[in-house]
Amino acid sequence: MSKLVTGEAISLSIRPASLMARAASCAIDFAIYTVVYIAYFIGLAYLLSNVDTYSGELLAITIVTLASIFILVGVPCIVEFLTRGRSVGKLIVGLRIVRDDGGALAFRHSLIRALLWPFEILGSGGGVAALVGLFSADTKRLGDHLAGTIAISERAKLPATRTNPVKPELAAWARSADISPIPAPLQHRAAQFLATAHMHTKESRWARAVEIADELNNYAAPAPPMGTLPEEFIATIVEFQRWDGYRRAQNAQKAKDVFASRMDRLPHGMRLQ
Repeated sequence: MSKLVTGEAISLSIRPASLMARAASCAIDFAIYTVVYIAYFIGLAYLLSNVDTYSGELLAITIVTLASIFILVGVPCIVEFLTRGRSVGKLIVGLRIVRDDGGALAFRHSLIRALLWPFEILGSGGGVAALVGLFSADTKRLGDHLAGTIAISERAKLPATRTNPVKPELAAWARSADISPIPAPLQHRAAQFLATAHMHTKESRWARAVEIADELNNYAAPAPPMGTLPEEFIATIVEFQRWDGYRRAQNAQKAKDVFASRMDRLPHGMRLQ
């Protein structure tokens, strides 16, 4: 999960689309545009089959060139703009393209992305887009970087909220320990593991717990008590983050209520007549 700052300076948590989801969406769109491209030029070839004059050949070349530009650039641009960042492939996979500040796409964003589409996808077989996305934290392709856009997953859901049992000695340790804020992606993976741990085999469950606990250990000091199992440590950290978030929300609401009550009172010595 990444942080997105809107134009009103509001920080939102979003889930960028995964590289595999983007690849699947791209493959679907590529297949559809290929069918359209072939069908269009079969029809065009049939209409121009009887053209024999030199001027007619020039006209045919001009029409083919303009049609190629329209199908390769114009159609993806128009579809993405009219659907507000979607396409057939993105609708199937559950993705959407938005601006870096979370707003809807303008025409220029769709145009820039569409202009790079033949180079990134068609010309290189998707290799350029995959390579750029692989080294991008938000799996952006080159067109996203130039247009200032990002692909987000609209179907991503956090695991169902559940209470994880915490031993008294671990609860006491968490209250006195210095636990730094956990990055959202790691926190999500930890909560997801706890929600689905019963579905893993014994060996897989232990290996996954050790892996996540090792990552979480970098954000807690001192270390938990000796003998703490990795899964118990993960549950303690997840619950502590939930407690801490609830406490912060309560304090923020109290401060808001105090401020509102003060705004309702007249300054000292003043009264309504």
